[in-house]
Amino acid sequence: MSKLLKILIFSIALLIINNSTSSQITDKTFGLGLSFGTAMAQTDVGGSIFKPISRIFTRYYPTASFGFEGGFGFGMLEGKKFGFFMSKIIPFDFRLIISPISTGRIRPYAFSGISIMNFNPVDENEKPLPRNARGEYTHWMGVIPIGASVQYYITRNSIVELTATYNVGTKDYLDDWKYNNNNDGYLFIGINVMAIFESGDADPDKDNLKNKDEKKFGTDPYNPDTDGDGLKDGEEVFIYSTNPLDKDTDHDGLNDYEEIFVYKTNPLNPDTDGDGLYDGEEILNYKTNPLNPDTDGDGLKDGEEVKKYKTDPLLKDTDGDKLYDGEEVLKYSTNPLNPDTDGDGLLDGEEVLTYLTNPLIVDTDKGGVPDGVEVSKGKDPNDPKDDIAFIPDVGQKIILRGVNFEFNSARLTPESKDTLDVVVAGLIANPEIHIEISGHTDNIGSVAANKKLSLARAESVKQYLVSKGINPDRIKTVGYGFDRPIADNKTAEGRAKNRRIEFLRIK
Repeated sequence: MSKLLKILIFSIALLIINNSTSSQITDKTFGLGLSFGTAMAQTDVGGSIFKPISRIFTRYYPTASFGFEGGFGFGMLEGKKFGFFMSKIIPFDFRLIISPISTGRIRPYAFSGISIMNFNPVDENEKPLPRNARGEYTHWMGVIPIGASVQYYITRNSIVELTATYNVGTKDYLDDWKYNNNNDGYLFIGINVMAIFESGDADPDKDNLKNKDEKKFGTDPYNPDTDGDGLKDGEEVFIYSTNPLDKDTDHDGLNDYEEIFVYKTNPLNPDTDGDGLYDGEEILNYKTNPLNPDTDGDGLKDGEEVKKYKTDPLLKDTDGDKLYDGEEVLKYSTNPLNPDTDGDGLLDGEEVLTYLTNPLIVDTDKGGVPDGVEVSKGKDPNDPKDDIAFIPDVGQKIILRGVNFEFNSARLTPESKDTLDVVVAGLIANPEIHIEISGHTDNIGSVAANKKLSLARAESVKQYLVSKGINPDRIKTVGYGFDRPIADNKTAEGRAKNRRIEFLRIK
């Protein structure tokens, strides 16, 4: 028996040391333990001597506050006040455990149960005592153990208990005496050491994931919210399909709880409204609505405004030109960041909504005067005829968009002469006006070649005006080449705008 006890003690010690992932007692918890202590016989002989006793037991808690225990022990009892007796005892017992406090590091509990015990009273020479020798009773009797213990958690998986048990016998022969029909018993005081481990079906942290599921998903069985996002692990796995190990499953900058309960976004989709911005970007950076792809209702998605057009996703009309950003981009092809895309002095919205001019053309009627200048002088920007009577102010510049030349040449195209005829009429009607004609090119070619070409084109325009009767002394010419661009020479559209003839009133 002593060899078996040594093996069991060693096994329990290994469990306590190695079972580091087990928990404190919760529902569906198992335990394997060993008791050490001393026993005092409570018999007619009296004079009880403290004798060692040990016990092996296993315990099961269907709930944290209620458990079952079964075990067996081996010990000695001895008394010698009114005689002498000694007996080996081997109890086999079953107990019910009630724990009024089911949480905390220190937990008291009470227990009771039933037991059957083998005993054999002998004298100092280990000879059976008289009644025992005569066979007046069997060597078995029932015992009722009643006691209490205090548990202390050493680690999550190991417990030490201080315990006391009074074992009430059902016979009066434990000391071989039969006196006054008082049944014999014994008192046990000792220490229990127990290793505990849980069933795979247990849920110690109450997160609706069983231990076997927690192991499967890699979550902490003792923390209901492993990733700390505000959702229980079981909710993440079974209800929301989010990752219980990652507080931000879709990596959009918002944790899963915030998406579900605060912002009502989809924790599995980083861009709930499909506008090209992550939900977290919308909430934390741009203050846009992650549930509305077009927060300001201007016809452009928030992501397009922020990343493509650089407009304000919270402002319908970023540049304040009286057109929504979406209208500018999708309908009129104007610049939503420039209130006057063509630079004619009129807001894009005024051109489209009020004057019905083209917001992409400086001089809609091609009469030689920018739309904004015509409007400021009370002229119709859609009627080229009234441009003839237009008298520009000194220092005022006009871009003649209708004046063009053959490729790499200073020769006027036939349609250019129609525009210049309008200019001729204006100069004849206003003989006091003196002008500077400047030629401009794109940046294709060398600096010298472009300056030469731009001057030649300005001279070509002057010659045409002189041929129509305009005094050459009223006209000055200059060629700037590509020194004064008005658009980006990196694009074909920009280069076309830079190839131009400008009139500047100098007197």
